[in-house]
Amino acid sequence: MIGSPEINKVIRKILSPILKENGFNKVNTRNNWCWMDQCIWVLEIGAVGKHFSDVTGWSPMSIQIGLGIYYVFVPPEEGEMKKGTNGELLPRQHQCHLQEQLYCKLDQSNYINHFDNPAERNRNDIWWVEQDGSNIDEVILDISKSFIDDGLKWYKNNTDLETAFVNIENQHNGYNKYYKAKYFAEHLRHNTKLDMYNDLFEQEKKRIDALFK
Repeated sequence: MIGSPEINKVIRKILSPILKENGFNKVNTRNNWCWMDQCIWVLEIGAVGKHFSDVTGWSPMSIQIGLGIYYVFVPPEEGEMKKGTNGELLPRQHQCHLQEQLYCKLDQSNYINHFDNPAERNRNDIWWVEQDGSNIDEVILDISKSFIDDGLKWYKNNTDLETAFVNIENQHNGYNKYYKAKYFAEHLRHNTKLDMYNDLFEQEKKRIDALFK
C-alpha cells in the first residue's frame, strides 16, 4: 500500500512548484500559506483516512483539498493561533473565515460506481488514490488543474474585501456570520451595517448564553 511519504513526493514534484509560482510563500507539502494584503490564503491536502474508508468505501489514501481565506482584521475566536518562526499567523483551513474545496475533474466511475450510498457515488470533492499508488501522478496533475482553473479564481475574487463581505453576508444567519460581518463592516467603514451586525451579534450571543443557563 502506498503511504504518505510516496504521495508527498509527487505533491512536491507537481503541485508545490505551481503553488509557489502563484504566490504561496510557505509551501509545506500538505499545508500551504500565502500572505496577500489583508488576507492569508490557506490550502490543505488531507487523506480521508481509514475510518472514512471503512464507512464509505473510498480508499484510505484518497485526497481532499481544502481552501480557505483568513482575514487578519477579524480577531481569532479560538484563542491562540499557531505562528511561524517569524511570528506570522498560520491558520488552519477550518479557522478561515471563508472556506471552499477543489473538485475532481477525472472520471472516477470505475472506482466508485459500486458504492452502496448514492451520495458517495455522486460526490466529486475526493480524488480516489489506488492503494498501490498507480494513479497518483494523474491525481496530483488533476488537483493542479483544478487549482489553476478554479482555486485561484476563488482566492482572487475573495481577496477583494467587498466581494468577501458580500459572500459572508450570504452565509446562514447565526453567531459566526454576525461575528465576521461586524468586523468586516468596521474595517470597510460601513457604519450602518456595523450597527446592524453588532446588534444581531449581541442578540445571538444572549440567546446562546441563555441556552446554557
